[in-house]
Amino acid sequence: MLAARGISFSYARPVVSDVSLSLSAGSITGIIGPNGSGKTTVMRMLDGILRPSSGEVILWGDRQLARMKRKEIARNIAVVPQNGGVWHYQSVFQFAMQGRSPHLSLLGFESSRDEELTRSALEMTQMTSLQNQRASNISGGERQRLLLARAIAQQAEILLLDEFTANLDINYQVELMRLVHRITRERGLATLVISHEINLLAAFCDRIALMAEGRILCHGPAKEIITRENLKALFGLDFSVRSLGGDAMEVLPVIHKEVLL
Repeated sequence: MLAARGISFSYARPVVSDVSLSLSAGSITGIIGPNGSGKTTVMRMLDGILRPSSGEVILWGDRQLARMKRKEIARNIAVVPQNGGVWHYQSVFQFAMQGRSPHLSLLGFESSRDEELTRSALEMTQMTSLQNQRASNISGGERQRLLLARAIAQQAEILLLDEFTANLDINYQVELMRLVHRITRERGLATLVISHEINLLAAFCDRIALMAEGRILCHGPAKEIITRENLKALFGLDFSVRSLGGDAMEVLPVIHKEVLL
């Protein structure tokens, strides 16, 4: 549904180099990497916010993202950014309704269908009770759920999530990942999740890419990629990776006693 083919990007120096990645319907792909490894830059190129200096991003197998208009891209791709801002004067409901913008007519009037989809998205993210509050007055965790609600209301078939569980307690992290997993399967979405939460991605992702210094080191099925050797090569730390039966696993950094002295 969405594919990066050898994309690169530079600011004052190269940030992403020769990254290839594809997202398939009904599947969740995760990207794990240290800070500054280029993960968010890759996501911005996948959404068309940044244009690759080389390579290309292809939608639906044959459409170059670089040749598409912003509104057309937004009908196909929804993004939950890390710590996205909200308008101070908007209510929670009004902010979530922004997800319907790519589908509105030139006059920009929302229909009852738009309102229905927005209410459904708020209900799915447990934000209904807050819909009349100002978006600027809710907590940081609630704000992340609101950003997800806006993306769900957008009804796009490709979902890009950048650290969207950051600053949430563990029960909300798991609940939101379960929700993302469910809607990905039910709606046949192609979903990409960037996160530092290795255990969450190992539990919910079908495929995982490990990224460092602007390059993808390896990618494949989660159980094959999340290994002690791969994580040590990525972070420079020793890890304990333990199978809990089935697809479940537990990943913990091993902190040796001499490190604490």
